[in-house]
Amino acid sequence: MSGFKDDEDFGEKFANEFKSARSKIKKPNILVLGGTGAGKSSLVNATFGEALAGVGAGSPVTKGIEKYENELIRIFDSEGYESGEEAQKRYKEQVVDFVKTRAPQLDDQVHLAWYCISVANHRVFDIDTKTINEIVASKIPVAVIMTQVDQVSEDDSQTLIAVVKDKCPKVTVFEFSTDASVGLTVEPLITWAHNHLDDSLKEGFISSTRSGIELKRKQSYMVIAQHVASAATIAASPIPFSDAPVLVGNQIAMIARLASIWDMPSIKSLAAGGIFSQLIAQLGRSLAGNLIKFIPGAGSAVGAAINASIASAITGAVGYAVTEVCERVVEDDLNGVVKDIAEYFDSNLISELIKAKMKGG
Repeated sequence: MSGFKDDEDFGEKFANEFKSARSKIKKPNILVLGGTGAGKSSLVNATFGEALAGVGAGSPVTKGIEKYENELIRIFDSEGYESGEEAQKRYKEQVVDFVKTRAPQLDDQVHLAWYCISVANHRVFDIDTKTINEIVASKIPVAVIMTQVDQVSEDDSQTLIAVVKDKCPKVTVFEFSTDASVGLTVEPLITWAHNHLDDSLKEGFISSTRSGIELKRKQSYMVIAQHVASAATIAASPIPFSDAPVLVGNQIAMIARLASIWDMPSIKSLAAGGIFSQLIAQLGRSLAGNLIKFIPGAGSAVGAAINASIASAITGAVGYAVTEVCERVVEDDLNGVVKDIAEYFDSNLISELIKAKMKGG
């Protein structure tokens, strides 16, 4: 037994923990700007997935700016400016006014601005550099993304980048193309954004991205370390595994938090189906026998009781195994591989990964 009445009980606990993890997330607010046809939608879709735009037609926030959001992130999308001095002037005024009038509370501020400039236009307009510098003056981190770079030569692209850096020296410039063969992905932009966000906003941002695998992994390791420490505290006194629901509850909370980081709510159905409860129960029954030899330094005197080091080893191994599987899911998704989530979270595969992690210390 795992300390829970049945798999349904385990699944309900997992669902509650996942909901709790999501409720604590603070949403980053990202303002996306640029002229008409500058590739803003392509950039957002590449970074966050097309599902973000699918949450609705967008909610008007103020004239010329709409809001798209899910439970992880909030995007403010500015309408593109058209040619003409008056149109461009109105565009800059709308954007700058929006940035400056946001409430002072962290939750309502514009946390980052992404300004898209299409290199296919073969020039950087004054409206672009003026708007960028006014946003910078408002103390908001600004990234300039040169889009559609596959449509011009490398020399032409670098010439335009030099113009931006000369006129807007306080921004970071990235290149992006939807053509995968060009090799200019959103990964550098994701890392930049993560580094420029308040710590309280980092998890929401990294969980919302389609990729960001390295950052997701680092965030996962931080969560695992917290729950490993908790496991050691819980098991400071010898407790038979079968009578340790608090310890198992700690592991459920960890798995739920990892599922949130990797944005995999579908794991909830697996939890309800019993995969994790059965696996953790199996670990408990096997601890004194088959698995004990995988724990460095553990001897026969440990017996069937869980002490702090063993509880930590199991919790850490479970966390690292779940993280590795989540990483595989994301990598396959980025490569266009479609499989049922249950194929990844196969009980035999998870069990072997856990054993390998414990054997490796």
